[in-house]
Amino acid sequence: MALSDPTRAAICKLVEQYPERRTALLPALKLAQADVGYLPPEAIGEAADLVGVPHSAAFELASFYTMLHEEPVPPTMVVVCAQLPCALRGAESLLRDLYAGLEREIAAGSVEVERTSECFGACHRAPMARVNERYCENLTGAAREQLVRELKQS
Repeated sequence: MALSDPTRAAICKLVEQYPERRTALLPALKLAQADVGYLPPEAIGEAADLVGVPHSAAFELASFYTMLHEEPVPPTMVVVCAQLPCALRGAESLLRDLYAGLEREIAAGSVEVERTSECFGACHRAPMARVNERYCENLTGAAREQLVRELKQS
């Protein structure tokens, strides 16, 4: 499974923007994932080659970050921050509400909900979740209900 020509070009352009090539690896993997849908070994290796780093460095990075997926994932990924500020502001109840409100979508495989110990850096707007690449913050009350409605429609 090869990367598309536009993705290859975007990664090459990205590499030129960084004084240290290795620094471009994370954004390059994100571009590869957006192109393929996830990061199979071939995509990780190709991104590493384009950036000019060892494959081992790319595989290490791909397995470290929860935003990078080495296996196919549903079209909608909801990841709830479970760090202390979010936990104190209701991360557990947010998870329960998401599981309950999206039960049908989760069962159908169109949505996946998970918790993470990775901080998203939005502690001042806790609780929060990342829906694919979009941050959803202050998920209490009406905002939480609105998010569930949006996810049911997608």
